Amino acid sequence: MMPEQKRKILIIAGEPSGDRHAAELVYELKKYAPGIAYEGIGGDDMAEQGVKLLYHIRQMAFLGFAEVIRHLPFIRSVFRHLRKWMAAEKPLALILVDYPGFNLRLARIAGEFGVPVIYYICPQLWAWGEKRVEKIRRYVDLPLVIFKFEEEFYARHGIPAKFVGHPLADEIHISLSEAEFREKHKLDPDKPIVALLPGSRNNEVRKLLPMMIRTATEFRKSHEVQFIVGKASSVDREVYHIILKNTNSAAIIEKDIHHLMKYSYASLVASGTATLESGYLGTPMVVLYRVAPLTYHIGRMLIKIENIALANIVSGKTVVPELIQGQLTVPNIVNALDKYFSDAVYYDNVMGELQKIKAALGPPGAADRAAREIARFLEDKYQLALSGNSALPDK
Repeated sequence: MMPEQKRKILIIAGEPSGDRHAAELVYELKKYAPGIAYEGIGGDDMAEQGVKLLYHIRQMAFLGFAEVIRHLPFIRSVFRHLRKWMAAEKPLALILVDYPGFNLRLARIAGEFGVPVIYYICPQLWAWGEKRVEKIRRYVDLPLVIFKFEEEFYARHGIPAKFVGHPLADEIHISLSEAEFREKHKLDPDKPIVALLPGSRNNEVRKLLPMMIRTATEFRKSHEVQFIVGKASSVDREVYHIILKNTNSAAIIEKDIHHLMKYSYASLVASGTATLESGYLGTPMVVLYRVAPLTYHIGRMLIKIENIALANIVSGKTVVPELIQGQLTVPNIVNALDKYFSDAVYYDNVMGELQKIKAALGPPGAADRAAREIARFLEDKYQLALSGNSALPDK
């Protein structure tokens, strides 16, 4: 059996959604591999599961190439720290959760020390082209993917990735009726709700929320609706208050965000995981995306797919409108939103297409299935019965 001091796992999640997914994974891993300590990069959710944070995700919130360049000295210091940590601790494994720009580089460093690399929520190589495929082949020992088509993509390149399903199927729980939700948050019982979901990073909210508020002000001139801002727990409350303090165009709620998505007639959503959540809940949306010009131009050269919204990518076509960079203007947002209110056939067609997303993400239990795959991998790697039994449960 391995020495007790080596029974550690380094786990890395660089953003809020990754923090949630990593926390769920650690929770499940404790069932199959008790006695392992976890350290790494994450947020409050991971900390609640007992992960010792070497860095908090608030320190890692870089959106786009331009911001990464500005923070290069800090990023290099993080890599130096993690390199020294792996050399000293010799962990059982490195578990990477999403966050590919950072994590793929760390995977290479882990290989220098013979640390096995497990990647949960693998990079979207189907979006970024195939140059990164060789990095996965070379540096990742166990790729765990969350879309069935990703497993097929990797298989075409000779990489045996495991499809475990999407964690959203476990994370979304609707426990309130629409009437209860409206009453709880003192919302007008009759006016349709339009959700404003400006993202999960401070800078993202600063860029998008003011435009959303201007859209709300304009839209309310011709429509009897109520706009509700969904506050991300990872964004400082003061960011919202500065933007909203001189307007009555929108209210704000800090919890029940999935209920807000579910019971909104439509949403304005920053491109990201929230588009998939809204699509999973069947709510039509307008997707907004704006980054620094340098980031955008580099991204357009690298990204090989037509759509940027996960709701559209999973659907395999443009189901909901995407307003990107120069297209992102208040008149364009107003027009895209108005179509949902003025064209019932269009609205119903969008809702119908979004209903297919739930089936595409697989059944609940993604974190549990991932944890079992990881525990099996570690047992095989180290000839250990980490679960205390000679075998883990079957799939």
